[in-house]
Amino acid sequence: MGRIKRSALVAIDVGTTNLTMLVFDVETRKIIDFRTAPNHRFDTGDPYAYAQDPLAIESQVMRMLAMVTEPIASICVTGQVHGILYHDATGKALSPLYTWLDQRGMVEIDGISTQRLLFGQTGCHLPSGYGLLTHYANRRLQQVPDGAAGFCGILEYVTGRLVGSPVSFSDPSCLGTYGAFDPVESKFDQRVLDVVLGSFGPSFLGPSDPFSIAGETVNGIPVAYAVGDNQAGFFGMVPNWHHAALVSMGTSGQVSLFSKTTDCPESMELRPFLGQGYLHVGATLSAGKSYETLERLFASVLSEAGFDVDDEAVFEMMKRAAGKVEDPTRLQVDPRFAGSRQDPFARGSFTGIALDNLTVGNLVRSMVDGIVGELHSFVELKDMQVDSLVAIGSSVRRNGLFRESLERIFKVVPLVPDVSDGAALGSAMIGGVSAGVLDLVDVGRIVADLV
Repeated sequence: MGRIKRSALVAIDVGTTNLTMLVFDVETRKIIDFRTAPNHRFDTGDPYAYAQDPLAIESQVMRMLAMVTEPIASICVTGQVHGILYHDATGKALSPLYTWLDQRGMVEIDGISTQRLLFGQTGCHLPSGYGLLTHYANRRLQQVPDGAAGFCGILEYVTGRLVGSPVSFSDPSCLGTYGAFDPVESKFDQRVLDVVLGSFGPSFLGPSDPFSIAGETVNGIPVAYAVGDNQAGFFGMVPNWHHAALVSMGTSGQVSLFSKTTDCPESMELRPFLGQGYLHVGATLSAGKSYETLERLFASVLSEAGFDVDDEAVFEMMKRAAGKVEDPTRLQVDPRFAGSRQDPFARGSFTGIALDNLTVGNLVRSMVDGIVGELHSFVELKDMQVDSLVAIGSSVRRNGLFRESLERIFKVVPLVPDVSDGAALGSAMIGGVSAGVLDLVDVGRIVADLV
């Protein structure tokens, strides 16, 4: 009997809110299966914790994979990064997943937070939720579980469970999210590791080669090393990397630009991109969240006036009012209501208020332009000509005002793909390349057809 022809590329996206499985068929060049399940928060009893259950995640992933009826050519995992969990020598989880939203690094112990202590010891500032900071905080809180042989992110954990043993390597797109990782030299700051790791010794996860295989499942299916969701999303959504921008607008905002160079502005983050170059990423702390803040203002006014109106009705009212605005001279809005990555104490503002422009429509349109303008400011820093713009995220899909603003400010018509999970699609493509089923030219053609 001949070998079974395997044409299904499977991606697992372990998101903070949902778990997703996407199956792409190489022969038909179509997504043939897409499933989601909620990924619930796990209550540890600690007020600073934001945890999830890795055993439940693992169990759901295995159930989803069991539903795939086509012969599988490859599996690749993507999803949330920064967080960590502890595992035993066999790779089984011994702790909750402490996610990127976890705040234990900010808890003061003996009068000083772990974040401040680490900075004083090494000169390295790690944002709250980064994996190395979380582990160091757990050591100080005495919350490293007995029998722990190591720790890793949820992407490495799921990959290890698929191949049957803990992984020793990971794609640099994942390693960068632990903190203290040099994307150019592709290595961690050893001073930080020496302080943070403690009993786990001087070594840590090493960088895998681009598009390489971590191992095989018990059924002989190749499993690629996991890739961070930002890089996977760019790979799966942007057909022509050069002079292109990927804009994501959900609760927060992010713009990603491909470059062969490491010349990245200080206000942007340099991220490795699958051995092909780098992504220069500008991120905001609020996008849709700032828009929701304006909605709450209008909702409170209506409530005070005695009207019982639900949130969706208020959002619809906002879009109608903004659609009636024809004068391009509007208010100016700084949407940094939650600060910025460079200045957490920055706050938003409305300026340019005149006697005739303080209206619902002007407030809404100027808010949208302010949110889009904050992302465009990163492109201006790069002095880059954007010829192609791919826009994803709930704010773009649900609200045409954001699409109009993107076209007006970026001066290019945005492509809004009809794909529910771009990171999962990119992860499926990465798995296909890693297993030798696709090459980069194939991927470019597939993405161009789907976007």
